Amino acid sequence: MKIREGRAIASMMAVSVLLLGGCGGSSSEDGKGVLNLSISDSPIKDAAKVCVKFDGVQLKKADTDSPFDIDFADPVVINLLANQGAVSETLVSTEVEAGNYQWIRLKVDAVRGSNAGTADPTPTDIACNDTESGSYLVTDGGSVFNLWVPSGDQTGLKLIKDITVPANSSGNYTAEWDLGRSFVGPPGLGTGEAIMKPVVKLVANNEVGTLNGTVADALITPDPADPAICDTEAGFGPTIYVFDDNGVTDDPVNGDDGTIEPVATGLVGQDMQGMPYTYEVGFLLTGNYEVAYTCNGENFIPASGKRASITEGGVEEVNFSTEDLPST
Repeated sequence: MKIREGRAIASMMAVSVLLLGGCGGSSSEDGKGVLNLSISDSPIKDAAKVCVKFDGVQLKKADTDSPFDIDFADPVVINLLANQGAVSETLVSTEVEAGNYQWIRLKVDAVRGSNAGTADPTPTDIACNDTESGSYLVTDGGSVFNLWVPSGDQTGLKLIKDITVPANSSGNYTAEWDLGRSFVGPPGLGTGEAIMKPVVKLVANNEVGTLNGTVADALITPDPADPAICDTEAGFGPTIYVFDDNGVTDDPVNGDDGTIEPVATGLVGQDMQGMPYTYEVGFLLTGNYEVAYTCNGENFIPASGKRASITEGGVEEVNFSTEDLPST
């Protein structure tokens, strides 16, 4: 899908939800803890907002046979594009039994044919319409697409990870969506549908850091004759790819040829005209990475990437300039 950088600015806010089937009592009670789950994303090109409707979550405790449900009294609708980089929005903050959990499932209302978004009175505004019948996507031009997640209504989005909720304390996690890798083309089915196959990772907030930096204007200037410089008409756009420490792989996303895919992506953009081009990739697990800049997903600057070391709670800066271009 042709998707647009959206460096939308949003403050982190908690969504208050009434829960059915949740655990009562005080968080200081023995055997109880608080699960905090937030939503964040990496941006996409040509989209004004991506509104995802959540009906609840399901949790599977490690020492039990059956999962249990936390159903929201009122659905929670989150605009993923309002929560980019290191910004997140709370989906769940509730008391549960302390202990280890094997997985969490996000209950997403994103079915085919629901015509969600058509009643949004302000499709280009950052706010989502929480009375809609499902999830939806709005393009920069104001076109509205019903958002369909295949099998989402039956199975939701199951995130497998060792989750720990300590007694008399909290377990804090973030579901990080990589929207640049979540949409499949063509962008619709010809009937106002957009297909999403979510690429989502669940991370513990005390195990992650942030990557950011700048990209020189000269690397953004359109030059169709040079694949290292962005041809904005091609529809891809300036993008940062973050690979693990095994190195950069050509054309990692487009195709199923077994090549190593990036662990995260982030779009490059300006907060306003005349300002530097910047990017931010949040919620990266601590460790070493190779970071590269690209305009087409195939040619990378530099070809071997630039090293980044992410530390717990830290911010690593990696900048790209014309000095990173291959010598001729």
